[in-house]
Amino acid sequence: MDQSKTPLYDKVMEHQKKSPISFHVPGHKNGSVFNKMGKDIFEQILRIDVTEIEGMDDLHQPDGVIQEAQDLAANLYGVKDTFFLVGGSTVGNLAAIMSSLKTGDKVIVQRNSHQSVFHGIELAGATPVFIHPDVDVETGLSLGVSKYALKETIERFPMAKAIILTNPTYEGYGQPLDDHVELAHHAGMIVIIDEAHGAHLVLKDSHWPVSSIHAGADIIIQSAHKMLPAMTMTAFLHINSSRINKGRVKNYLRMLQSSSPSYPLMVSLDLGRAYLAKILESDWSRMTDHLLQFKEGLNRGDGWVRSPNRINQYVQDPLKLVFVADEYISTDTWKEKMESLNVFPELVTPNHILLTLPLTVDGLATADWTSLMKRSLLGEKNGYVIKRDNIKKFTVNENESIFSEAVVPLSQLLEMEVFKVPWTESIGLVAAETITPYPPGIPLIMKGEYISEYHIVQLHRHIENKTRFQTGDSWFKDGISVVMK
Repeated sequence: MDQSKTPLYDKVMEHQKKSPISFHVPGHKNGSVFNKMGKDIFEQILRIDVTEIEGMDDLHQPDGVIQEAQDLAANLYGVKDTFFLVGGSTVGNLAAIMSSLKTGDKVIVQRNSHQSVFHGIELAGATPVFIHPDVDVETGLSLGVSKYALKETIERFPMAKAIILTNPTYEGYGQPLDDHVELAHHAGMIVIIDEAHGAHLVLKDSHWPVSSIHAGADIIIQSAHKMLPAMTMTAFLHINSSRINKGRVKNYLRMLQSSSPSYPLMVSLDLGRAYLAKILESDWSRMTDHLLQFKEGLNRGDGWVRSPNRINQYVQDPLKLVFVADEYISTDTWKEKMESLNVFPELVTPNHILLTLPLTVDGLATADWTSLMKRSLLGEKNGYVIKRDNIKKFTVNENESIFSEAVVPLSQLLEMEVFKVPWTESIGLVAAETITPYPPGIPLIMKGEYISEYHIVQLHRHIENKTRFQTGDSWFKDGISVVMK
């Protein structure tokens, strides 16, 4: 297929050039009715913010330009079917899980998965078995799941219907999935991959993580807006095998996505796919060289070290730049210094700072970029120094077992009496709420889990670092919700 084509973009541009008169929704009428304060900014985008009028197709039953755009994406990625998503990878994860599992099914899930994965399991009524990821002792970063851990978990839970893994991690570390998929398929389990940070992984290259599509996973969800030049809330859902019931997936997407999807979002998916397709293999190599050269100039500084490009079998995405602080560095103060230079990081944890680099062939390995980074990171620790406690506890994985289950199933949790205790006094109790730092949206404490000393240490660290919690802060102000086991 001709990957230079942009059928959906072309169609909406053709329509807006007619200076059409709108007697249909949306209410801004092609931008003619809008608040003057923001009209100059929104005017161009409002002209393509149309609805399902003649010729514009329908995301939920496409047979025209939207279907053509989805087919081009499927062709680029080499999958059976691709669906455009306008609710982010979240809606894709929900649809993939709910279409694959039913009440009571066991599912093996990587413990450092995004909250939407656990929401999907809860909505499906399935029972999760948590498989714990490897943790790098030197950096404290959670990685992927080892082949050994997955093999042991499958043997212990052969009744599981599916395996859900994350690839790559938020910090960009991809796991070698070929063996994982083979193990799962041999056991009769389908493989669902949350590949939110991997929509750009189209080529096999030893410097980049391997896409789960190439590894043969059955259904893959990718956030286009995270790593491709596409608008926020855009994503792809790929069906990559006959093990997946396409009809069930479409049914859940109709239920979970808006019946009036945003055309500007869908157009940006069409353009984002075409942009990626233009990066030919020769350009990809040049881009890779530039990225690695840029990162090589930022290996170590006063109080920090850059995370390595490879940790054992885990390969880091060259577009992810992670700086790990030592025990004398306050990452929150570090973040403030960066922002004073108009450098805005993707993620700040008590342990590290993450930057996401642009997917572009030129412009990274420049003196200006390197100088800007060094001004953000170096400086004899001025303004950074705060001795942090419990650094060793933070960097060591306390989970001695390879896998675990919630001590109280979610179905039972709903029937139990819930009460609140001060969060500092909750060790040994069972959580009745989920606590999720955001970003990245990976639950620290899951409903139904025992609250451990490790969790309390982490909560202390997040409070010191002024972390935001997407699940709210009532656990801090009013006490954490627990049940008695």
